[in-house]
Amino acid sequence: MGTGKNLFHLFCKRSQGALFLPQFLFPAGIGIHAVRESRRMLSVTDLMPTSTNSADSSPTADTGMSRGHYRRMSSFNREFPDIPVLQFDSKGDKLDPDKPKLRIRTLTWNIAGHQPKEDLTDVLGLAPERESTPDGSASSSADIVNEGKPEADLIAIGFQELSASPAAPVMESVIMSEIWTTTLKKRMSSQDYVLLQSIRLQGIVLFVFSKSRHLKYVRYMDTAYLRLGASGWWGNKGAVGISFEIYDVTLCFVNSHLSPHDHAFKDRVKNHRQILRDMVFVGGRTDTSCILEHDYAVWLGDFNFRIEGISQDKTLHYIESQKWPQLLKHDQLHRAAFVEGAFSTFQEGKIEFPPTYKFVTGTSIYDTRNPAKIRRPSYCDRILWRTRTDARKAALIEYTSHMNHQISDHKPVTAVLEIALGSEQEQYVVFDPIDRWFVGQHGYFRYSAKPGTFYSAWDWIGLYKASYTSFDEYVTYVWSPGASEENLGCINGRYVLKPGRYLLVYFSSEHKCGIGFSEIFEIVSA
Repeated sequence: MGTGKNLFHLFCKRSQGALFLPQFLFPAGIGIHAVRESRRMLSVTDLMPTSTNSADSSPTADTGMSRGHYRRMSSFNREFPDIPVLQFDSKGDKLDPDKPKLRIRTLTWNIAGHQPKEDLTDVLGLAPERESTPDGSASSSADIVNEGKPEADLIAIGFQELSASPAAPVMESVIMSEIWTTTLKKRMSSQDYVLLQSIRLQGIVLFVFSKSRHLKYVRYMDTAYLRLGASGWWGNKGAVGISFEIYDVTLCFVNSHLSPHDHAFKDRVKNHRQILRDMVFVGGRTDTSCILEHDYAVWLGDFNFRIEGISQDKTLHYIESQKWPQLLKHDQLHRAAFVEGAFSTFQEGKIEFPPTYKFVTGTSIYDTRNPAKIRRPSYCDRILWRTRTDARKAALIEYTSHMNHQISDHKPVTAVLEIALGSEQEQYVVFDPIDRWFVGQHGYFRYSAKPGTFYSAWDWIGLYKASYTSFDEYVTYVWSPGASEENLGCINGRYVLKPGRYLLVYFSSEHKCGIGFSEIFEIVSA
């Protein structure tokens, strides 16, 4: 079936004029765009124990898994052979070196209600913070960018459990969110990153930062969230998403926290289906209202899928021996993919790091202190991605955990992707060059709009310091003066108070982001 079709036709079964969608993915039967068919499907033998007499395949009291469990892992493939399953151990696509690409770094971390007390340089992939020498100059050690690795163009950061308890007061999550937001913006601004957008659902929060040079190519910003706790009434479990267009391609990030505990496998699969079905972006482009309609989608979070079917001692033995493939045979996400079709058409990089949960907080030691409440070390924290068609290509550069961080019982996980881009877009709004303004005097500016640009009475022009870290840090603003192709505007001199380097940003209410950026100019003392 061609990639120009959509999943609506791919999944449909017709009977006597009635139209049905299999319940494994879209119980509500929504139409979505085409998926790639060229995914390599893992053989069921990849998931089978090496020996039927192995202790790994024996029934266990806590999971009830039998020796034939992994032999049933191909049931989804047999029922829907044309639909690619989640592809594990993927390196992604090979990108054309002569075509433009965007480097994206993603981070997922269940922080268990803790404040930022550690250096985040490694998980954010940043250059070391500059250290001043006695003469005021920067030390040369800051010239190394994260051990020689290029910095990302976009950084998506997903946290779970801003408050450690589901019953914690809502204000606790609000306060923790502000603490982490302030910390991240301060650290990121030193490397020329601006907070593009963020969204929080109780303890689940998602940030997207961008290098400032890319901001003028962003369009149609939108956010969405979905509560999954307490049958959809509480947001301690759920998902948040950010959708936008950049360089003529559409991009979506999703951060989710799924149902916990070993026995809740079916609930996690159900959570995944609910997010795909019910998370809708209503304020952006009309053709990217759901996750799978984007050219690129990155899904990260605490999925809570556990290691099952083996004892805790056997799990620890595999970890100490670094036998990751043997351990992953017992990973619930593999079972979810091959039996339930969960995360169909997504990909995950090869896991060559230890399970990221559950540790004694403040250490890198797995928590085995309570035999009555066994929690085998598990790969709860994951990062997946997908491309909508074969024309959109993404390559995985890195997929790893960071075991040196100890503020939580989870370890952070990061992935670096490179995606192929479309063409550079022309700015909707272009400001004339500004020579300089004077403190205490009105500042005049002129801008022109691309023909066909949609104007709204809610559009505004903000004055920003050149060191701004997010769009809400304007010094002052004025409403857009009109809808003509050339416009004059003025910033009242009473708000022009301090000398320094500034710029103007035209903020569109339709796109929910800046669509015009002036060059940086000086405000000087009169």
